[in-house]
Amino acid sequence: MYRNVLCLVLGLIIGIQLTDLFEYFQLTDSGFGSTAITKIEAEEATPQLLTEQELSNWLYNETRVLCMVLTMPQNHESKASRVKRTWGKRCNKLIFISSQADLELGAIDMGVPEGRSNLYPKIRKAMAYVYKNYGEDYDWFLKADDDTFVIMENLRYFLYPYDPEAALYFGHKFRTSFPQGYMSGGAGYVLSRDALRRLNLFALNNTEFCPLNQGSEDRQIGYCLRNVGVVAGDSRDEEGRERFMPMGLRNLLPSFPADGWWPKTTFYAPQSEDVCSNTAISSHYVKSHEFDMFEFLVYRLKVFGVSGFQKSLPYRLDAKQLENQMQYWSKAKTTNSKKIF
Repeated sequence: MYRNVLCLVLGLIIGIQLTDLFEYFQLTDSGFGSTAITKIEAEEATPQLLTEQELSNWLYNETRVLCMVLTMPQNHESKASRVKRTWGKRCNKLIFISSQADLELGAIDMGVPEGRSNLYPKIRKAMAYVYKNYGEDYDWFLKADDDTFVIMENLRYFLYPYDPEAALYFGHKFRTSFPQGYMSGGAGYVLSRDALRRLNLFALNNTEFCPLNQGSEDRQIGYCLRNVGVVAGDSRDEEGRERFMPMGLRNLLPSFPADGWWPKTTFYAPQSEDVCSNTAISSHYVKSHEFDMFEFLVYRLKVFGVSGFQKSLPYRLDAKQLENQMQYWSKAKTTNSKKIF
């Protein structure tokens, strides 16, 4: 009797196992087996396996950037609208900082009169507004002017290795009286989520850390950030070429010698006449009619036989690597810039 019961139990176990095995082969053949699961897991864990276009689309949600563009009422139609129609549409969130509200454009009245001497108060209020309304909703916060063109895909690609909870910001670094320098406002600068948080919680409400004066907007924000422990990072590429351009692109090409002020004020000495990175992020002093030109050249023009961009993302820095990098940047000194053109 016991033998019969034992045989029955063993038969049931073998039958169940054979059924599972049969179902497994059915799933594999239909495309829902191990191959499909591996692909899904790989895409979630290692986006390097995606195509270049898929990586770009994935980065849109992985590295979220809010763009705040400084403008003025007389530029709403001539410049700001072109920003919105071209590179601005690739931001995760786009707002315009102005002295006049414009619902169609998306411009917000900061209540600060226009004028160069008011740029610093204007950006202070803009930073406070963005932090209050969006401070925890995005990873990075880009400030640009309405005559700046930004290649958002290259910006996200560059930012991807860095933790937005690290206290750092990037742009084109200029030298000044405080050691780590500051980022050019015209070229655009981008703050991490923690940098924006520190600026608002500890700097903007403390005149010792962030004094009220008529200094230039970009230098003063750099001073405020430095006083609350935000590190000014190095955004150059592996060959020492600049990604954020504080001047018009034509003025930084080898055939057009740069104006005398730029080599003397930039934080890092140019390594050669070729100062523009192949993975450039921004260009300043873009004329109204040039926005569509940039849009065409960057996003529509195809060149037969020319190799594409890199096919994988850079690896994220772990906590120790990021700490070492930030310590290095915070201790970095300016290099002597000589006019080499």
